[in-house]
Amino acid sequence: MAHRHCPNCGGLKLHPFHRVNDAEQRYIASQGPNPSDWWRCGNSGEKGRCLWVQPIYHQSAGFSLPDSFR
Repeated sequence: MAHRHCPNCGGLKLHPFHRVNDAEQRYIASQGPNPSDWWRCGNSGEKGRCLWVQPIYHQSAGFSLPDSFR
């Protein structure tokens, strides 16, 4: 686990990030990026789990998963 800022969650708080699971990794690969070493925000809000994924040290390459991953 790592702690990072999440653009979807906002604020100054660091959120826990966990390595993506197999289904998330397959989706990332289908979008084009190399799916190795991607992490997902573990924060949960009123809509459910955050959808933000990113390479651990490259936030600008990240994006949101579809709602089906909540």
